Amino acid sequence: MNINSVTLRIAGVKENSPVLSVLEQRSEIFQLTENSHDAVLHPHDAGGISYALRAVIATRISAIHEDELQSHYLKLLEDSDEPLDMVGIFCDPHILPNAETNGWLRTIINHVDLLTHSPQMATKASIDELKTAGVAEADIVRITQLVGFVNYQVRLIQGIRLLVNKNNKENK
Repeated sequence: MNINSVTLRIAGVKENSPVLSVLEQRSEIFQLTENSHDAVLHPHDAGGISYALRAVIATRISAIHEDELQSHYLKLLEDSDEPLDMVGIFCDPHILPNAETNGWLRTIINHVDLLTHSPQMATKASIDELKTAGVAEADIVRITQLVGFVNYQVRLIQGIRLLVNKNNKENK
């Protein structure tokens, strides 16, 4: 199992630790998680959702959860070859794009926040807002996949950290 995978590295799993031994029993899940990470952040066909915007969305979700994972996604954003203009500031969950100057981005960010905070509140009307703002259906799917993945990843990392912390306390 790759100890340097994003999930294990951010969760603080150390080589030769008892936690790693336990997690290795589910190594295929971690490989699929890593594959999913790559697929939603750097797909072959990005559609209308650039790699930089994907990194912004992932960073924003991580920041909402106050998780260290946001540093990983900020690094992806910094490494992006794409011009960011002012998009990068929307990594901060307290900042929204101006609806008058960038309604498309504001609608996307509002949808990301909705799915992260209250996914049960997402309705057909939520999707219709995205369509009205000019977000293509395929991009709605891309955004939803990304939001779902990052929220899953945050929870997975938090669960693994509980194991790591418990193991560390027991071994003191």
